[in-house]
Amino acid sequence: MQRFVPHKLLTLLIGFLASSEVPFLKNLLIRLFVLIYKPNLNEAIHSDYKHYASYNDFFTRRLKEGARIIDLSESAFISPVDGEIVDHGLIKKRKLIQAKNYEYDLGELIGDSYQSRYEDGYFITIYLAPTDYHRIHCPLEGKITHSDHMGEDLYSVNKKAQDSIPNLYIKNERAVLQISSKQTNYSLVSVGASIVGSIVPYWNTTIKPSRKKLIEEWRKGPESDSFKKQGEELAYFKMGSTVIILIEDSNKLDLDSLKENKLVKFGDNLISLKSI
Repeated sequence: MQRFVPHKLLTLLIGFLASSEVPFLKNLLIRLFVLIYKPNLNEAIHSDYKHYASYNDFFTRRLKEGARIIDLSESAFISPVDGEIVDHGLIKKRKLIQAKNYEYDLGELIGDSYQSRYEDGYFITIYLAPTDYHRIHCPLEGKITHSDHMGEDLYSVNKKAQDSIPNLYIKNERAVLQISSKQTNYSLVSVGASIVGSIVPYWNTTIKPSRKKLIEEWRKGPESDSFKKQGEELAYFKMGSTVIILIEDSNKLDLDSLKENKLVKFGDNLISLKSI
């Protein structure tokens, strides 16, 4: 049925409503969201929903200082987002697994020029539900060496879609960051979805940028400030979606802590790096 849904038109319409600063409309949208999803506003920078200028402003709310304890130990590769681990595993023959049902191609996910880097790598897929905090942070300090934007579609990425749509993540539009750290190289893939009209990078300075402008920003990459410390913000989603992490050498990883359907929070130790 998703093939017959006008995802881009729907995203444009919802985006228009979500960016409205008309008090009655934006307060109504936020109240409905709070009633349905019951997000924890005690950890938000503003706990009173009326403080937010629009629904988008509310949805992309920042955390107040101290809301997360970040594991800064040298061996910690922290979770970049709040969400649920829906898939993880070894990258074999340049293939990744989606919902145990489908394989999809590494080169199509991140680009052919980088796929050889992860031939012996590991992937972790984290799904962000609507109630989750929607900013994406640096899981391991390092330098951004490449940024790109790929894909066109905007299918939903909820669990039903993961189970029923082959190649879902390489069909949807996505932003890709290649990051080099002293411990290991890794990629962070932020996957867009239906209603998610925008993935906004930290180097964007345009107020209310268009989708076209954001695609240009991702393809251009940061002109400065490309070294990010662990926990620093990298981007944010304007609605719920998915992040896929690719880590270069699986032999450097202690995999005991990884479990499917495990809920994680930004700042948690997602996976430990071995001292080898």
